[in-house]
Amino acid sequence: MPVMKKCLGWGGLGLLLLLGHAGCAVPIVHARPDLAAMTQQVNAVVLIPPRLGYGKLAEQRRVGRVAGDLTIQFTGGRAILAEELPGTDPEMIVAGVRGVGEDPSRTLVFSIIAARDERKETNGALSGSGLRRSQIFVDFTVRLDVRSAQTNEILGTVETFSTALATSPNFDAEGRPLGVGQAIGDAIAEGIRQFAPRLVQPEGASPFGVLAEAPQPRDEDGAGTLPAIEKLRRLRVLYPDVNEADLTALASSSARFLVVAPRGLSTLGLEPGDLISGMGGRNLGSRGALARHLAAGNTPAMSIDRKTGRFLIGQTLVARAR
Repeated sequence: MPVMKKCLGWGGLGLLLLLGHAGCAVPIVHARPDLAAMTQQVNAVVLIPPRLGYGKLAEQRRVGRVAGDLTIQFTGGRAILAEELPGTDPEMIVAGVRGVGEDPSRTLVFSIIAARDERKETNGALSGSGLRRSQIFVDFTVRLDVRSAQTNEILGTVETFSTALATSPNFDAEGRPLGVGQAIGDAIAEGIRQFAPRLVQPEGASPFGVLAEAPQPRDEDGAGTLPAIEKLRRLRVLYPDVNEADLTALASSSARFLVVAPRGLSTLGLEPGDLISGMGGRNLGSRGALARHLAAGNTPAMSIDRKTGRFLIGQTLVARAR
């Protein structure tokens, strides 16, 4: 396969930073020679939860949540998340893609593997005590495999690298992921650019907002709804960057989503802290399903709870004559 090298930076800056400095390395793309003919009609991307070669289950789930948000953002909402599928075996992916109304022959599957290493660097400058300063860096390497949803045939790979201080937060001041999230974001963005060019978002387009998704019962939970305290516990694992008051409000309500950062959703009048529910018992599905509806120009009927009151969007209310 031919190899293409580019460096992605947030906001299209394209900065190349050498190993040992915080930032991204040059993504390496391996693609089939007949790639163009196979990817010009791609309409959607399925994301398989990332597999980490480190960390505990909680970290795996947090990284999976971030990867899902990034896939929604970089595809303009044309993402299918794994929880919407009956399973991640190839034949189940085909059935799941059809089940959400997409064509498997025009859908890609992204799967991600991530690894990490720690290293210590000693600064040449002396501290006040006369000792040289040492810092611990964490290096993340990510590989994204791109496959056809219909045939499971591999079309190519993207490899990225990022590094950050061990003490760095998961997100910067503007809400952009750091560390493994940055490497995954670079891989997904380059994967969309190379393998699904129709989904590349125009420069300056408002990205889809960030939604915290209320946890749904798992198989081991049995039937019924989750108690509020269990919902809050799971939300804390998935969204450590969201303030406790907002997570508590979501956990104690019947709402499906909490608006963390509205971004493009601000065009619907949404604000941070809003709670979103379906109307008339309608299930809004996952944040991926909502994003696809909005990307297609359809706004489902939703009830929005805000501290100042409640309002409805997605439908026209007609006053009933008396």
